[in-house]
Amino acid sequence: MENSKQLDQNKKEKPQSSFSKVTIIGFVGGLIWSVIAYISFIFHFTEVGPNFFLTSFQVGGWANAVTGQLVSIFVLSVVSIAVAFLYQAFFKQFQGVLPGIIYGLAMWAILFLLSPLFMSVIRPVKELQIATITTSVCIFILYGVFIAYSVSFEAMERKRNESNYSNKS
Repeated sequence: MENSKQLDQNKKEKPQSSFSKVTIIGFVGGLIWSVIAYISFIFHFTEVGPNFFLTSFQVGGWANAVTGQLVSIFVLSVVSIAVAFLYQAFFKQFQGVLPGIIYGLAMWAILFLLSPLFMSVIRPVKELQIATITTSVCIFILYGVFIAYSVSFEAMERKRNESNYSNKS
């Protein structure tokens, strides 16, 4: 009996692949920060809810209802997976909070400054209330830090584990 307990304790879990970890980081990051954006929208801290992209596709009135917001939260969570992989591909070697702040600000700039030039997803920044700008910048900064810090930490842990494994051989 005691011998089987010891065998169970000695078994190590098979580590998750980098792909699955980054997928989870991206999805959870998108889910958390989209929900926070929706809460900010409900309490009128921002005029832009998670459904900002649905309303530009003329999908009907449901896009402005709770259903549209929830569908948008799910879609943004899935899109966030690509955002996490983009960070992993180009910036995972950067450590700390500052790269995440920059990444979040870059995503905000693309969405709020560049997208109004090409499509009517969001009104131009000069037409938005200061509360919307401030809230959305803060949410994007926190989202960027979440993605950057999590992906960089995962990459650093993987590198450390690989180096420990190669030292034991």
